[in-house]
Amino acid sequence: MWRGVVFVSVLICCAQVFAAPKAAKKPAMAEPQTQSDAQSPLTKSQEVQSAKVEAEADGLTEDEAVLRALRINPNLRAFRRQRGVAEGQVVTASMITNPAFQLQLVHVQTGEDMGAAATLKWAPPQPIVYAANRSLARAHLEQVDHEIAEQEWLIQNQVRSTYSLLLMLKKQLAVCEQMIGLRKRVLELYKTRLSHGGATRIELNQVQLSLLAIERDRDALLLRQVDAQSDLRTQIGEVTASPVKLRGAFPVDLEHASLPSADALAEQALAARPALKAAHAKIIQRQHALRAERAKAWPWFEISARYRHTTSTNYPDEVLLGIEIPLPVLNQNQGPIQEAAAQVDLALGLAEAQFLILKQSVFNAYAALQVRRSVLLRYEREVLPILAEHEQLLELSLRGGQIDLVTLLAGEETALRAQRDYFDARLAFRIAWLALQAAVGQPLEESRS
Repeated sequence: MWRGVVFVSVLICCAQVFAAPKAAKKPAMAEPQTQSDAQSPLTKSQEVQSAKVEAEADGLTEDEAVLRALRINPNLRAFRRQRGVAEGQVVTASMITNPAFQLQLVHVQTGEDMGAAATLKWAPPQPIVYAANRSLARAHLEQVDHEIAEQEWLIQNQVRSTYSLLLMLKKQLAVCEQMIGLRKRVLELYKTRLSHGGATRIELNQVQLSLLAIERDRDALLLRQVDAQSDLRTQIGEVTASPVKLRGAFPVDLEHASLPSADALAEQALAARPALKAAHAKIIQRQHALRAERAKAWPWFEISARYRHTTSTNYPDEVLLGIEIPLPVLNQNQGPIQEAAAQVDLALGLAEAQFLILKQSVFNAYAALQVRRSVLLRYEREVLPILAEHEQLLELSLRGGQIDLVTLLAGEETALRAQRDYFDARLAFRIAWLALQAAVGQPLEESRS
């Protein structure tokens, strides 16, 4: 009896020794961490500064808003939790199948003799399948890391776009309030003229309608501000009904910044965008899965050992060693192999499509930026000097008695409308700049006022 127990123990130890080298590689699950450990390098480099965000009582700068979004954006935090799942899959793929132990009591029919039988079965891992599954899990973890980095990059640019919109809406609302104030002064003047017979009711109504139109513009800007505030609160994880205070400066002189060619920026995007790296990792996954399915078509074995002992002298102790090998005669894993091969082709096709879409997005963003740049430069080189001259002429004409106050106020309102258009052009250029930056996948140089 003891011989059988010793035999079974030795067999179990052998199984553990066989599995030990595989298990010893478990720390390798840290190898794929090329992009993030719960957070990508986009956030790692900024972690030291994140503590300052909470301490700001007089509002957030643009960079602080980005830091907060990267740290506590709810959608981004939920997305990062996928990494834990991928890490668990790496651990699962690294495990060795457990042996199965069975113990049976034996009653000998010829008498009152009793006995016991112990059986141990173990299917060692198929080396090719085991290695392919581990590589597949690691490639999936790498894919998740790249996808997290892509989401972090997109969130950054979304926050910067929303922040810029809020800054410019503040400027536009200030101009709109000035226009309303001027229009109200004109309205009072026409009311006075009407009372003295110097104006008609039609003229007064026209002024009132123009005032209402400006107030509608103001209300539309206020609604845009409410929506933008809501977007910013969502992006930075701010759960409050109060507006987020800002203390930032709108970027200037970006229109004069030199950029590489569209082709050069496209090449940068192909090297920098995490989305393409994720697509490449997906291809590697599908290739490892195909390798595993092809290996499964080959038969593998299961080993077993059985020891039987009874107290009867008619039944001597038995030691049985066995090996079980399936015969792939009816099923050679053709279906899974075909499916895995199709998945490889699908991953290649999706990566190629993403490659073309990304490259075209850079070209489109570059073209849009050039248009916005030309519009903004036209304002700065042509419109702004005219506005400055216009204001000087209005003041001189008023002093010389060449125009009345109503004409002056109308001229000032025209200048304010042009200023609003200029602010619109600056905002459009800024959004186009951020769109190109998002498409390229890395920051573009900029200066600030």
